[in-house]
Amino acid sequence: MKQPTGDNQNGPTPSQIAATIELLGDDHGPLVAAARERLLRWGAVVLPQLREGAEAEAMQVRSRCRALLRSFEVREALQRFSRLRLGRSGRGGAPPLLEGAVLLSKMVRTFVPDAPEIAAVLKREANELRVACVGRSLPTCARLLAERLHDRLGLRGGDTTNVDLDQTLIDRVLTVRVGLPVTLSLVYLLVARWAGMSVAGVAMPDHFLVRLHGTRPVLVDPFHAGRTITKVDCARYLRAHGHDQVRDHLRDLTDREVLIHYLRSLRQAASQRVVPETQQTLGHALSLLETT
Repeated sequence: MKQPTGDNQNGPTPSQIAATIELLGDDHGPLVAAARERLLRWGAVVLPQLREGAEAEAMQVRSRCRALLRSFEVREALQRFSRLRLGRSGRGGAPPLLEGAVLLSKMVRTFVPDAPEIAAVLKREANELRVACVGRSLPTCARLLAERLHDRLGLRGGDTTNVDLDQTLIDRVLTVRVGLPVTLSLVYLLVARWAGMSVAGVAMPDHFLVRLHGTRPVLVDPFHAGRTITKVDCARYLRAHGHDQVRDHLRDLTDREVLIHYLRSLRQAASQRVVPETQQTLGHALSLLETT
């Protein structure tokens, strides 16, 4: 079969796209790789025909078209992620933080709900929490937050020795109700902010907390039923794990730093389950977070 000619100045024609998609069914590896690269370079214009190819009778064409469609999804998620405007303080708004977590999740897994769908679930809890917290002290608000997310939603800590995507991805944690410290803390942060509280993430070695700000700030441990803990508890934990600089581990994180911790957990959980291209994309996302 004759290989399609070079790119048309005005973009590829439908026949060029069709011929290139047909090459995906070839048994010659270099030819398939060249066809794949060409389709990716042409961009979104090839998507309608790629979707048709994803339903083709020929198994190789069908599977390779689906893999290419997934590559386009991952690339789009990374592009959108690069345009996020995250707050530089530890007390930013909820929407950018949730959007960042969802886009990172989309780089790892298909069929992740969009941010507005997840936000609707969390806002329902936040709206009721906001009403319940009117006129209440900060410790009481912390208890009400825990009661709503742990007691009512059933969010609880999972197995940290066996990091799993279902316990890491924010949408899956909201479904299975079991999560790692960073993802549970992310949910607590979002709900608390939508309820009108000023909150920030706090990272400790192999753990994650949420600080509610006020005259006397309160530390909440989402992994352990949302219980309130003291600085003395934290100091004891840190020293037991070989860390003497307590203050350094109890500072507020920026939302960018919260997403860095979330992303690192995602990379660990996905290390055996995603293709190298996806791991590479996660690496690019981490670079964006660490350098901007």
